[in-house]
Amino acid sequence: MPEVPVAALSFALQKQVESARAAFDRGKPAPAAELCARILDEQPACLSVRKLERAALLKLAATRSGNLSKMVQAVSNAPFLLGGSLKLKDDPRAALACAEKLLRRDPLSTAALGLLGQSAMALGWPETAVFAYEAATDLEHDRPDLWVALSGAYLAAGRAKEAVHAADEALRLQPANADALALQRAASVAITLAQGKWEQGGDFRAKLASGTTSAPPKP
Repeated sequence: MPEVPVAALSFALQKQVESARAAFDRGKPAPAAELCARILDEQPACLSVRKLERAALLKLAATRSGNLSKMVQAVSNAPFLLGGSLKLKDDPRAALACAEKLLRRDPLSTAALGLLGQSAMALGWPETAVFAYEAATDLEHDRPDLWVALSGAYLAAGRAKEAVHAADEALRLQPANADALALQRAASVAITLAQGKWEQGGDFRAKLASGTTSAPPKP
């Protein structure tokens, strides 16, 4: 199942998206997040809704008082993370559900964002993986493994220039990182190939415009 835009959702789900956005705009992140969670239960491939849910969850997290310490949160989240990781290969949708549950408890968990990214890649949703790893690198900018994962997601999404930049960040932090070097090379090759195709296309279009192209041979 590929990623889907809001416009491709059913009419009923589109109306729920409108309600979630309206609630968020009115400064009511809790009902916005709840609505987004319901929509994602039916259509987990809708990235726009996932982004709205995260914005609402981050607003809620900023207003909470008496949060658990990061160490206590990590311990309480550990069983869910382990369970989600074990499901990645055979049931990535279940792993995604684990990541969602964790992020609804703690939207600042880079481990949960990483699980979301891995699940999305396994499901063939590279832009969702990009979203997850971008959020993770925003939270922990100095982790080369997160930049490597982001580079791979960018490359899978066909965003080679961003993939090079993310690989460069990983190599800045860890110059001998073999995965980052491989991604840097792969993304550079993709950029070169894309430029070559564009230049060839441009030459051909110029020839068509000038009328200098030769007619195709007759069978």
